[in-house]
Amino acid sequence: MNWDKNDLIPKVEIQEQVTAVTVQFAERFGNYLAGKEDLSEPLTTSQLRKFFGEVKRQQMMGYDATEFVMLKPKLAYAVGRAKQNGRKGRHLKIEDFYVVLADAIDKVENSSDKHKAFRNFITAFEAIVAYHKAAERK
Repeated sequence: MNWDKNDLIPKVEIQEQVTAVTVQFAERFGNYLAGKEDLSEPLTTSQLRKFFGEVKRQQMMGYDATEFVMLKPKLAYAVGRAKQNGRKGRHLKIEDFYVVLADAIDKVENSSDKHKAFRNFITAFEAIVAYHKAAERK
């Protein structure tokens, strides 16, 4: 499956509410991240779970702007590690994961109601995780 970041990123709307378009995006994106049909290295369950665990920890603690914005450099670090350990010349889907999640983090930070956008971010992210897991089992 080819992934057109420019086409789909703007459709991840989390500032006001999670919509059917967001769920459709999560399904396509989760399937893409887990897919092994192209020459890209899929996002591994451990990569996804590590980030998901941090998001869930933040959810339990409550929204904190500083902690939340620090998700971006933590994810950038994971991308760097994957590049260091990956096969040369292969595209890493964790890079696409970073682009999409960084955009979503920015949308939360630029929202007029950050707490609501944070809850919507978590809901959309949970959907991506669910579809990734479902696609892995295929």
